Amino acid sequence: MRLCLSLHDELYMIDLSQTLYFMADDHYTHVYYSSGARFMVPFGLSRIEERLALLAIRHPHPFKRLGRKHIVNLSALHHISVTKQILVLVAANGKNVNLQISKPVLRHLLAAVAEDCI
Repeated sequence: MRLCLSLHDELYMIDLSQTLYFMADDHYTHVYYSSGARFMVPFGLSRIEERLALLAIRHPHPFKRLGRKHIVNLSALHHISVTKQILVLVAANGKNVNLQISKPVLRHLLAAVAEDCI
């Protein structure tokens, strides 16, 4: 599944099946693939979130906005530590990716994810 974003005479296509997370950088967004590849697109995180919401109407996806800075692929979620303020994602290459996330956001995520766990 791809997320397509257009700007003037340009089209950016993001392969969501490879995307580990999105990270805001002012009016830009860095896209991190689970292979270790990363690139920047000239769209704010809110624009990415809007497009993902539109996509979710037709195709459910595992992406969730976490605070002001991240949208993460919850299917790559490995560990949540509220105390250490760390969210650990596992990339396709087997490496762990640690993201610094605020305690309130992690508490909310922990409660939501715990409901879905057996």
